[in-house]
Amino acid sequence: MTDTQSREITKADVDKFLFGKHLTSCAVCGRFRSKCDLDVHTLSCQRGATPDCSSSSTLNVLMIVCHNCGAIEFHDRTIIAKWLDSQRVTQLV
Repeated sequence: MTDTQSREITKADVDKFLFGKHLTSCAVCGRFRSKCDLDVHTLSCQRGATPDCSSSSTLNVLMIVCHNCGAIEFHDRTIIAKWLDSQRVTQLV
């Protein structure tokens, strides 16, 4: 299986994830999603140390922007990559 942290996630992968999770419309405007209705951007955020945790960590997210209304959703990249990997395993069996 491919490392979920380094694997590239394409716009088609994001569409597959959203439809697979039944997230078929924008949460703000309600417009039905199609391949041309959103943009996908990869972001890495540095999470600072907290009293509970002395070390900082990096959070990799995908920012999904609706073309219709400009609403922004953030999804954890690792969760999407793991879901995509689980779908590939299911298809191979």
